[in-house]
Amino acid sequence: MPQLPNSTATSRLQTIISHLSIASSTPQMPPITCHVLDTASGAPAASVPVTLSLLSPSVAALSSSPEPTQVATASTNADGRITAWSSDFKIENGQVYKLRFETWEYFKGNTFFPYVEVTFVVNMEKDGRDHYHVPVLLAPWSYSTYRGS
Repeated sequence: MPQLPNSTATSRLQTIISHLSIASSTPQMPPITCHVLDTASGAPAASVPVTLSLLSPSVAALSSSPEPTQVATASTNADGRITAWSSDFKIENGQVYKLRFETWEYFKGNTFFPYVEVTFVVNMEKDGRDHYHVPVLLAPWSYSTYRGS
Protein backbone atom coordinates (compact mmCIF):
# COMPACT_ATOMS: atom_id res chain seq x y z
CA MET A 1 0.00 0.00 0.00
CA PRO A 2 1.46 3.41 -0.89
CA GLN A 3 2.38 5.72 1.95
CA LEU A 4 0.50 9.02 1.97
CA PRO A 5 2.28 12.15 3.05
CA ASN A 6 1.50 12.88 6.69
CA SER A 7 -0.43 16.07 5.95
CA THR A 8 -2.68 14.27 3.42
CA ALA A 9 -3.33 11.37 5.79
CA THR A 10 -4.08 13.73 8.65
CA SER A 11 -6.42 15.78 6.48
CA ARG A 12 -8.33 12.69 5.32
CA LEU A 13 -8.56 11.34 8.84
CA GLN A 14 -9.95 14.65 10.13
CA THR A 15 -12.54 14.67 7.33
CA ILE A 16 -13.64 11.12 8.16
CA ILE A 17 -13.84 11.93 11.88
CA SER A 18 -15.93 15.04 11.23
CA HIS A 19 -18.37 13.05 9.06
CA LEU A 20 -18.68 10.35 11.70
CA SER A 21 -19.20 12.91 14.45
CA ILE A 22 -22.01 14.60 12.56
CA ALA A 23 -23.66 11.30 11.67
CA SER A 24 -23.52 9.93 15.19
CA SER A 25 -24.46 13.08 17.06
CA THR A 26 -28.19 13.27 17.59
CA PRO A 27 -29.86 16.06 19.50
CA GLN A 28 -30.18 15.22 23.18
CA MET A 29 -33.83 14.71 24.15
CA PRO A 30 -34.80 16.70 27.24
CA PRO A 31 -35.69 14.61 30.31
CA ILE A 32 -39.32 15.84 30.18
CA THR A 33 -41.30 16.03 26.94
CA CYS A 34 -44.98 16.34 26.13
CA HIS A 35 -47.39 15.92 23.25
CA VAL A 36 -50.72 17.75 22.94
CA LEU A 37 -53.43 16.42 20.65
CA ASP A 38 -56.62 18.38 19.98
CA THR A 39 -59.29 15.68 20.08
CA ALA A 40 -62.00 18.09 18.91
CA SER A 41 -60.22 18.75 15.61
CA GLY A 42 -58.42 15.42 15.41
CA ALA A 43 -55.09 17.19 14.88
CA PRO A 44 -51.97 18.03 16.87
CA ALA A 45 -52.33 21.15 19.01
CA ALA A 46 -49.68 23.49 17.61
CA SER A 47 -48.43 26.65 19.35
CA VAL A 48 -49.69 25.80 22.85
CA PRO A 49 -47.53 27.69 25.37
CA VAL A 50 -46.25 25.36 28.11
CA THR A 51 -44.42 26.15 31.35
CA LEU A 52 -42.46 23.55 33.29
CA SER A 53 -42.06 24.24 37.01
CA LEU A 54 -40.38 22.43 39.88
CA LEU A 55 -42.93 22.24 42.70
CA SER A 56 -40.79 20.46 45.24
CA PRO A 57 -37.41 18.78 45.53
CA SER A 58 -39.23 15.77 47.05
CA VAL A 59 -42.72 14.41 47.70
CA ALA A 60 -42.04 14.55 51.45
CA ALA A 61 -41.36 18.30 51.25
CA LEU A 62 -44.31 19.03 48.96
CA SER A 63 -46.60 20.44 51.66
CA SER A 64 -43.92 22.78 53.01
CA SER A 65 -42.37 23.82 49.69
CA PRO A 66 -42.20 27.48 48.71
CA GLU A 67 -43.68 28.77 45.48
CA PRO A 68 -42.96 26.71 42.36
CA THR A 69 -39.72 27.45 40.54
CA GLN A 70 -40.07 27.94 36.79
CA VAL A 71 -37.62 25.62 35.05
CA ALA A 72 -38.34 26.26 31.36
CA THR A 73 -40.92 27.34 28.80
CA ALA A 74 -41.75 26.32 25.23
CA SER A 75 -44.58 26.13 22.73
CA THR A 76 -45.72 22.99 21.01
CA ASN A 77 -44.47 22.50 17.46
CA ALA A 78 -46.61 21.73 14.38
CA ASP A 79 -46.84 18.11 15.56
CA GLY A 80 -48.09 19.23 19.00
CA ARG A 81 -44.82 18.24 20.69
CA ILE A 82 -42.35 19.90 22.99
CA THR A 83 -38.99 18.47 22.09
CA ALA A 84 -36.83 21.39 23.26
CA TRP A 85 -37.22 23.82 26.15
CA SER A 86 -36.01 27.40 26.67
CA SER A 87 -33.29 26.12 29.01
CA ASP A 88 -31.53 22.85 29.77
CA PHE A 89 -32.23 21.08 33.06
CA LYS A 90 -31.69 17.79 34.83
CA ILE A 91 -34.23 15.82 36.81
CA GLU A 92 -33.59 14.00 40.06
CA ASN A 93 -35.38 11.17 41.75
CA GLY A 94 -38.28 12.29 43.96
CA GLN A 95 -38.74 15.73 42.44
CA VAL A 96 -42.29 16.97 41.81
CA TYR A 97 -42.92 18.84 38.56
CA LYS A 98 -45.85 20.70 37.04
CA LEU A 99 -46.59 21.26 33.36
CA ARG A 100 -48.96 24.15 32.67
CA PHE A 101 -50.64 24.23 29.26
CA GLU A 102 -52.16 27.60 28.27
CA THR A 103 -55.41 26.34 26.77
CA TRP A 104 -57.27 29.67 26.88
CA GLU A 105 -54.82 31.13 24.41
CA TYR A 106 -54.91 28.02 22.20
CA PHE A 107 -58.73 27.86 22.03
CA LYS A 108 -59.00 31.67 21.75
CA GLY A 109 -61.13 31.84 24.88
CA ASN A 110 -63.67 29.25 23.72
CA THR A 111 -62.91 26.70 26.44
CA PHE A 112 -64.00 25.74 29.93
CA PHE A 113 -60.37 25.44 31.10
CA PRO A 114 -58.21 28.59 30.99
CA TYR A 115 -55.21 26.32 31.54
CA VAL A 116 -54.45 22.68 32.28
CA GLU A 117 -51.90 21.69 34.91
CA VAL A 118 -50.40 18.24 35.14
CA THR A 119 -48.38 17.46 38.27
CA PHE A 120 -46.17 14.39 38.49
CA VAL A 121 -43.39 12.81 40.53
CA VAL A 122 -40.06 11.71 39.07
CA ASN A 123 -39.47 8.19 40.37
CA MET A 124 -36.49 6.89 38.41
CA GLU A 125 -35.78 4.12 40.93
CA LYS A 126 -39.24 2.61 40.47
CA ASP A 127 -39.67 3.43 36.76
CA GLY A 128 -36.12 2.65 35.71
CA ARG A 129 -36.33 5.61 33.33
CA ASP A 130 -34.61 8.96 33.05
CA HIS A 131 -37.13 10.41 30.60
CA TYR A 132 -40.73 11.41 31.29
CA HIS A 133 -43.22 11.92 28.45
CA VAL A 134 -46.60 13.48 29.24
CA PRO A 135 -49.26 13.27 26.49
CA VAL A 136 -52.35 15.46 26.84
CA LEU A 137 -55.58 14.85 24.92
CA LEU A 138 -57.29 18.21 24.78
CA ALA A 139 -60.73 19.53 23.78
CA PRO A 140 -62.50 22.79 24.68
CA TRP A 141 -64.60 21.06 27.36
CA SER A 142 -62.39 18.19 28.51
CA TYR A 143 -58.88 16.86 28.76
CA SER A 144 -57.07 13.70 29.80
CA THR A 145 -53.47 12.75 30.31
CA TYR A 146 -51.38 9.69 31.04
CA ARG A 147 -47.82 8.55 31.62
CA GLY A 148 -46.33 8.17 28.16
CA SER A 149 -43.24 6.28 27.12
